[in-house]
Amino acid sequence: MELIVAGGHSSFEYNQNAYSAKNPREQGVSLGLALSQHILEGYGAWRLQGGGFAGTIQAFVPVHLLEAYRAAMDSVFGEGSCYVLNVRNYGALCVTEAL
Repeated sequence: MELIVAGGHSSFEYNQNAYSAKNPREQGVSLGLALSQHILEGYGAWRLQGGGFAGTIQAFVPVHLLEAYRAAMDSVFGEGSCYVLNVRNYGALCVTEAL
């Protein structure tokens, strides 16, 4: 988790691609990252995902903070703006007709 946060800081602070230089007043990604850090610090991880201009962050949220995190994001960015994905416990599998 520490490496994810460190990589996120690097993308955000050094690449500075969380917002468009043509529209610096629109900083939703920056706000989402700050909010994520406030809620998850010490418990999860957060980072800018992709180029940033599309408005995407990725957060690794422990179950005990999930509803608070989702409620905070939805209250700032609008209902349904936070998508919860589940990651399975095992990696890639060979999918065959038998499965």
